Amino acid sequence: MELDARELGTLELDGNWVPYLDLTGEGFLPTHVTMADRDYAFKESFIIRGHSATMPQAIRGLRADGKRPLVIQRDDRYYVFVTPP
Repeated sequence: MELDARELGTLELDGNWVPYLDLTGEGFLPTHVTMADRDYAFKESFIIRGHSATMPQAIRGLRADGKRPLVIQRDDRYYVFVTPP
């Protein structure tokens, strides 16, 4: 699925900002997305209610590993996609 960077928002996670897109109305959620000639693959998901306990730490860890996270919301979950390091 090709994403348009102009449709992105940001999600604040414990003082860190992550690119964010709401795809709640889409018919399916792909395992790979492309945005601005950059490929992202699905990594993990977090339930929205209660995500603040683990998601910020996971995002920091991904960034420390050299990956760029992108969060897509779908219904009651946040899906984290990342670029390869």
